[in-house]
Amino acid sequence: MRKYVIIAICLLAVLQLVACSTKTIVVDGFSSPESVTSDGHYFYVSNVGEELKPMDKDGDGYISRLSHEGKVLDRKFIKGLNAPKGMVVLNDILYVADIDRIKGYSVLDGKQVADVDFSGEGTSFLNGLVAVGEHKLLVSAMDIGVLYLLDVSSAHNFTRLECDFDLFGPNGLSYDFKTGTIYFCSFGKDHQPNGIVGKGHIVDGKFNFEKISLRNGLYDGMVYHDGNIIFSDWVDFKKEGVLIKQDVETGKLSVLNLGEKIGGPADFYLDLKGKRLWIPMMMENKVMIASY
Repeated sequence: MRKYVIIAICLLAVLQLVACSTKTIVVDGFSSPESVTSDGHYFYVSNVGEELKPMDKDGDGYISRLSHEGKVLDRKFIKGLNAPKGMVVLNDILYVADIDRIKGYSVLDGKQVADVDFSGEGTSFLNGLVAVGEHKLLVSAMDIGVLYLLDVSSAHNFTRLECDFDLFGPNGLSYDFKTGTIYFCSFGKDHQPNGIVGKGHIVDGKFNFEKISLRNGLYDGMVYHDGNIIFSDWVDFKKEGVLIKQDVETGKLSVLNLGEKIGGPADFYLDLKGKRLWIPMMMENKVMIASY
């Protein structure tokens, strides 16, 4: 009998461990969180500000730094931004889209090391960021429907990419380094769920685009991994948001089971090491950390 009791206790311990490992964590206390990224050691959350005013130069935006477990280490690791949105870490520099500028900060101490002015382009809504090379970033300008290629090696020159297709408010970006394919989703126009999902390549200063989903929505974040894309859909401006997974080859769609709908699922991050999704709940001032 004692033998079976010990086995039962061990099985219970294993089940408890599994339950803990798959537990969804929700961290609160943010201010309109829009994007999450990581340098492999810490996780960073961009906060638009106390009010959800993504185009206001009010100086109340900031970047939070969290541990791998989701503990807030520095709520305002970087302060004094306006409405920071998309982020990416490249060569130990955290690049941030802040209305009409791309700013760079050292992940070591948070000091600013770069500031690229896009105001002459007529945009007030720089949004998505993704690394597409050792010294190059792709940037989306949601309000004017344009993608830019930014060289961060020295002079911080950028090129406006030509495109024959209406990108419907380009937002989330992801890049497959093996094939050089850019995966993309858009938020749509006129507050309507008419955003699109597609892919493309940059050839001679032009973005050759191909729509790859018939589904439309209010799309925000985008991640490509292992033959699949995951993109977030606000659905509406209530707590109805979801994450959608699509097989790139077959086009098959499925909605990820996160345990609840989200108010404003924004620019999420896929942590491959921890096998977790870090999802800004923008309208709820929270970040969800869910197993993937």
